[in-house]
Amino acid sequence: MDDLDRVFQRLVQNVKSRSPDQLALPFTVAELYEQLIPYRHNRRELGIETNQDYEIAVMRLLSGERGYITGDDAMQDSLKKEIASQNPDTGAFREFATSQISISPAAPDNRARDESETPPPPPPVSRPGKPAGAAGIDELRAPEGCRYCSGTLPEGREITYCPHCGQNLALNQCPACGTEMEKGWKFCIGCGRPNS
Repeated sequence: MDDLDRVFQRLVQNVKSRSPDQLALPFTVAELYEQLIPYRHNRRELGIETNQDYEIAVMRLLSGERGYITGDDAMQDSLKKEIASQNPDTGAFREFATSQISISPAAPDNRARDESETPPPPPPVSRPGKPAGAAGIDELRAPEGCRYCSGTLPEGREITYCPHCGQNLALNQCPACGTEMEKGWKFCIGCGRPNS
């Protein structure tokens, strides 16, 4: 997973947290970098060290690399040329602030787009001396998966970062304003919204 994958994954998560219905709706380039995945609010989750690296990842996303985003062909061609240049202007995508883009329905990461395709959990297994469906303590605490990559997390440990994708699991974002919130907080420090 590289910067482009992380930017796309974060975009899908942020759109879904606002309203899953918006995954199919177009939005502007400006909305992408100002509201949906602004660097200042998503830096830790993205794991991208510098603003320049973030801008390059956004430019790659908007150029249509990997088929994550659909948009204006002229914009995508222009950004592809800029990326391929010797000294690319990493903020070149801002020239297309009003261009409409959308998350591709054929995006390679369909897991990020539609969780309804996730298979149902397997039925309870019957064990000797236990009727089917009678869960023991070990069965009640199934290993938790990473909310970013769905990788299985180690049991019995305090986990801050996913061992599979490196995302910070200790923080989440306020669905109303996007402010980073730590586990256990009851209210957002940015807008005061209750943390549900």
